[in-house]
Amino acid sequence: MIESKIILIDGEQLAKLMIEHDVGVSTIASYTIKKMDSDYFMEA
Repeated sequence: MIESKIILIDGEQLAKLMIEHDVGVSTIASYTIKKMDSDYFMEA
């Protein structure tokens, strides 16, 4: 026998889960955030 459990969630939680798992959503933009690499400027 398989036991099933149903959990009700609200629309906001559903939307967050959809975004987190890429279900029913599309990426329209993404942003790259960069930081300075201080090791690059160290003297050899």
